[in-house]
Amino acid sequence: MNPNNFREWLTQAGREIGAHSVACLRMDNPRLRRTIADNNIQVSAWLQNEMHGEMEYLERMFPEKSNPWNTYPFAKSVIVLSFNNLWGDPAAKHPFPEPAKDALLGYISAYAREDDYHFIGQAMLSKLTSMLGENIRAAATVDTAAVYERLFATVAGLGVVGGNSLLRVSGSGNTRVFIGCLFVDIELPEVIHEAQMPFACATCHACVKNCPTGAIQVDQPIDARKCISYLTIEKRGPLSQAEGRSIGRWLFGCDGCTLACPPRPKTDMRIPIDLEWLLQSSAAEIRRTIKGNATAYAGVTQLRRNAVVILKNMETRRAQEVLRWTRENSGSELIRQQIDLW
Repeated sequence: MNPNNFREWLTQAGREIGAHSVACLRMDNPRLRRTIADNNIQVSAWLQNEMHGEMEYLERMFPEKSNPWNTYPFAKSVIVLSFNNLWGDPAAKHPFPEPAKDALLGYISAYAREDDYHFIGQAMLSKLTSMLGENIRAAATVDTAAVYERLFATVAGLGVVGGNSLLRVSGSGNTRVFIGCLFVDIELPEVIHEAQMPFACATCHACVKNCPTGAIQVDQPIDARKCISYLTIEKRGPLSQAEGRSIGRWLFGCDGCTLACPPRPKTDMRIPIDLEWLLQSSAAEIRRTIKGNATAYAGVTQLRRNAVVILKNMETRRAQEVLRWTRENSGSELIRQQIDLW
């Protein structure tokens, strides 16, 4: 790594590790400090209004997120990268069995195709650490640590945050990305881009229009309590009838807002799941299937709870038969409670 030619080196390194884009910030960047301070005010109000639902970890992690200089005191620079893990690519694979034509179906979000993006991003950042040289102290984060990764990405010019609170990036077609940050104890030259967006969010609102539950509103913070991704992944315990109706046929996540941005021909990349397979196979088989997949975060019982809700939404004789079988054979109190709740 040559500090005198760092921009070119970083661009090439990003290509080698498979990143979509890569940038670098100094931790003493004044705009970074101002942006984090402004963001802290908004996040604090969002938490106080309890719009995070049951995601108590967001409240617990807020002090660390709000002051990365204390959280990563050794860090002098941070490298920020975006990557897509074939999100939205028809070539992307998934580990789930193909349903029969007459199967009762639920759907998993397209981003869960291929390997879990957390693992992909961590592997990229590990390679990048090695490429920087020896005896470097580093901390890699990909969505699970106390870091405002989208904020770092926007200050670094990798994109802008859309109305759906996700990062919009420059580039063509189906580009939807995840973000990773690498905090390092060396002073690196800054590499800051200028995001070239073809249109402004203020003139679009496609994500707002395509949100099926109204969780996204113009110029308002997202109400996670209404978000299908929150309800199917993060909310534990049974879903109320209103919550259950709102998830439709989603087992894990939702593609409503991500399909809407950027505007392009729509390709249905949802993963179809046979609900009878999910409910009637052994838990061990399901765990083997989802190992290394993003759905492992939710776990078998959560996915089955969502399957029960989808079957209740169908209101067909066959769906009722599967629910009766599940009620009689499930060893999960949550599953039985969800069946009996409404």
